[in-house]
Amino acid sequence: MTPAPIHALMMKGRSAVRKAVNLVSGKDGKAIPVKPGSVSGLRVHLGAGPINLQGWVNIDAREAPHIHLIANNFDLVEFADGTVAEIYLCHVLEHFSFEESEQLLRNFRKKLKPGGTLRISVPHFDHLVAIYQANSNNLEIVKRALMGGQDYEYNFHKSIYNKALLSSLMLACGYANPQEWTTAGEFGADLGDWSNKNFDTPAGSFPVSLNIKAVVAGT
Repeated sequence: MTPAPIHALMMKGRSAVRKAVNLVSGKDGKAIPVKPGSVSGLRVHLGAGPINLQGWVNIDAREAPHIHLIANNFDLVEFADGTVAEIYLCHVLEHFSFEESEQLLRNFRKKLKPGGTLRISVPHFDHLVAIYQANSNNLEIVKRALMGGQDYEYNFHKSIYNKALLSSLMLACGYANPQEWTTAGEFGADLGDWSNKNFDTPAGSFPVSLNIKAVVAGT
């Protein structure tokens, strides 16, 4: 059976609202300068939230001064296939089901140019298990990291990942060479997002994120 369109799967028919503004940095938010990538072209930051990456197209479902495109789906119809150099998602993929996530990654691959990079950060299930065990199996400690804050419409988690699962998903969607990355190594700056934050608990401070990147092989 042919899968439903991505936007229908994600938002159940709700149409996207998009708004174009300054494509360099937000007018009011603090712009975070990051080092340039190795491939020239557009850089797309999906689910940007409060994080304003300078030189990137910041996209989010909620309006803010630094958000260049407001969209409650990430089908990226604004961008022609094979034109995007980098796509970055931090603690976003887990908000979609496994089926939706696979369709997202396949669509991102079409948008990326040869040599382009998909860079993902998600809660690391193995880390959450370790945090749970270190805190006397207290589920209260990890429930929101595992299932989402659940304080607004989009803040619910629908999928979980560890290194093996996310790497295999990326390979299955046609990406090459999945590997872990660090915020300092990739961006040259602390972005203020969860890609390099620790999770503070009564038992101590723990890493919480899994950072995996993969490339679209050149043709």
